Amino acid sequence: MTPRVGASRLIVLLAVTAITVTGCAIGGMLGASGGRYPGACADLRFSDRQCTAMVRRAEDTSGIRAEDVVGVDILPPKSDGIQRLSGGMISRVRFHLGSGEVWTEEIWCIGVGRDSDRVCRDDAHIPLSVGIDHDIPCSGEGPEGCATLPPTPGAAVRALARPLHVPSIDIPIDHLGRYDIEVGAAGLPDGVLSQRAGTLADPRPTTFWIDEGVRLDVRPVDPSRPAVGRVYREPFDGVEPVKVFIVFDVTEFTPGAVLQVRDIVVE
Repeated sequence: MTPRVGASRLIVLLAVTAITVTGCAIGGMLGASGGRYPGACADLRFSDRQCTAMVRRAEDTSGIRAEDVVGVDILPPKSDGIQRLSGGMISRVRFHLGSGEVWTEEIWCIGVGRDSDRVCRDDAHIPLSVGIDHDIPCSGEGPEGCATLPPTPGAAVRALARPLHVPSIDIPIDHLGRYDIEVGAAGLPDGVLSQRAGTLADPRPTTFWIDEGVRLDVRPVDPSRPAVGRVYREPFDGVEPVKVFIVFDVTEFTPGAVLQVRDIVVE
């Protein structure tokens, strides 16, 4: 006699069979399959900015010129079943060329991404490097082999110091590449930097981008003096003259773009 199968168990068996036979199709239904750029970006849960950055990176990596492309697809990543703690593939960009050729470029994010990496960070922003380095230099085993703090400047030399305060500076962006903009001069008591501060008015601009961030650079006028920015620095006898620069590299821009830096303080 053939065993009877309960209705509920029969349904489960049929469902398992269906998944086994049509696993690929169901997998596609459960996850976005991608499609034509830019429409498929939202389906894959990428912002317009992040998706555009992926296409541009794929162009740069592959060497494909935008004028040779007649269509672009944004596709989900392929999985080899291996979980990598260091990162992985997040998408694929497929180019349809006017010649009839098709080229697919994989987009990978490995390691800790930069704050300004729009490909791997949905919340990408341009950082401004300020503050003071408090790392203790050691030439041997600590604590004996480590540096000690330089003496605190006295009241007399502090009274002669020349702090720099700039409420606002607007820098027109008119070319790609490096910008080295002098902001002003300051005088540090005994060569001690106690504050380096500032903010970007818009750290997520839409008219330009800076991949490696913006630096507020304090440079000694005397080229033989060590770089400024660390607590542990060779002291200076008196007020040390320095100049302050805003330094960055523009990777893309549209005409009329402006970098706005606010509340600069160096003292």
